[in-house]
Amino acid sequence: MREGLYKVEFHTVHGTGTGVIYATAGKLRGGNSAFAFIGSYVNRDDGIQVKVSTLRHNPDPAFRPLFGTDMITLTLRGRENGDMVDFEGAALQLPGVAFKAVLTRIND
Repeated sequence: MREGLYKVEFHTVHGTGTGVIYATAGKLRGGNSAFAFIGSYVNRDDGIQVKVSTLRHNPDPAFRPLFGTDMITLTLRGRENGDMVDFEGAALQLPGVAFKAVLTRIND
């Protein structure tokens, strides 16, 4: 995964969401209007491995959590496809719910 700023679009059977995330030196930092995204990534020969957690920063109940809870930890595997990275995985707290995300590179 190249370092830089990405737009992230994600979905589960419960809905969709968007945000931004910055990748640098194995760390991921980002968020959206209600949640911060904090995690790490490792580039491997078989793809990219990610572990990222959410933390609510906006108490407004209009911003509903995608998994029904404010704090989750996702484990994901992904592959680069040009300026995009496709990820699949699940939340540790809800292992039966599939999670998919597409990161689109915005800038270095």
